[in-house]
Amino acid sequence: MVNLKTKPFYLSDEDIKWVNDTISSMTDEEKVGQLFFQLTAGVDEEYLKNLMEKYHLGGCRYNNMPAVAVQNQNAILQKYAKIPLIIACNTEAGGDGGCSDGTFIGNGIKIGATRNNEYAYNLGKMSNAEARAMGCNMAFAPVCDIHYNWENTEIVARAFGNDHERVAQMSKAYMEGAHDAGVLCAAKHFPGNGHDFRDAHLSNNVNECNEEDWMATFGHVYKTLIDSGLDTIMGGHILMPKYAKAINPDLQDEDMMPATLSYEIMTTLLREKLGFNGMVVTDASHMVAMTDRMKRADMLPLSINAGCDMFLFFNDPEEDFN
Repeated sequence: MVNLKTKPFYLSDEDIKWVNDTISSMTDEEKVGQLFFQLTAGVDEEYLKNLMEKYHLGGCRYNNMPAVAVQNQNAILQKYAKIPLIIACNTEAGGDGGCSDGTFIGNGIKIGATRNNEYAYNLGKMSNAEARAMGCNMAFAPVCDIHYNWENTEIVARAFGNDHERVAQMSKAYMEGAHDAGVLCAAKHFPGNGHDFRDAHLSNNVNECNEEDWMATFGHVYKTLIDSGLDTIMGGHILMPKYAKAINPDLQDEDMMPATLSYEIMTTLLREKLGFNGMVVTDASHMVAMTDRMKRADMLPLSINAGCDMFLFFNDPEEDFN
């Protein structure tokens, strides 16, 4: 269980009472709905109303629409949300990650090349000020991956670079800028992309670090953010076999799971060793690196038991909800 009085929540006794009272008043269906982010398929009010009343969504991610349409959609969603909705944007490179006419500022690799943390802070603040004006309240950013392998196409331009200290400091600066704009951050993609040439959207992705190497690199990045008040972590569908076996020597290769299905990575490492007390959302839950393991009915409960709190996107809404 999380401690709602400490970082990153800092809730008062009155706030915690609201949380507990709200949860105790919810139906099982409402609790299940809180597990899911969804990508909407339109802005018609009746459609959005039915979406909220049927699935009781915990979160929603923006569609690539003009700002006025995004703002209108977000207002309708909140209107029909029994519990205030998390509305996320993808502002890792600018306000264009919140709407189609938002301001593109620069990919992580461009910001990293400046060697100036102020640029990372301004990226976080400016991008998310635009997103906040449309009703978004969470950024799926910063990108905390370290670009070690030039053949990695997934984060080649999105990471701040291949130096873990620069990635740590720029990710922290981005987060501070986003917080100053009034937006939460979901740092991604834990436990760290950048080793493998394969794309997790299409295939399994492997982080080759052992315990010592990971703690000195990716672990340093995430610990820097956690200690600075990181709200949320996005779990990547990334295998980390050497570290997982160090935690659980009984694990066999055929039992190895991506982080989003791994208790060793999401609970033992993230919660217990790094002391993360915030929320965990999976990366898109229909990516091959997560879905190639088992059928959906087994995968979703296993992910929850591994330590994930929310899923990014339904696959089939009826199937997932049931």
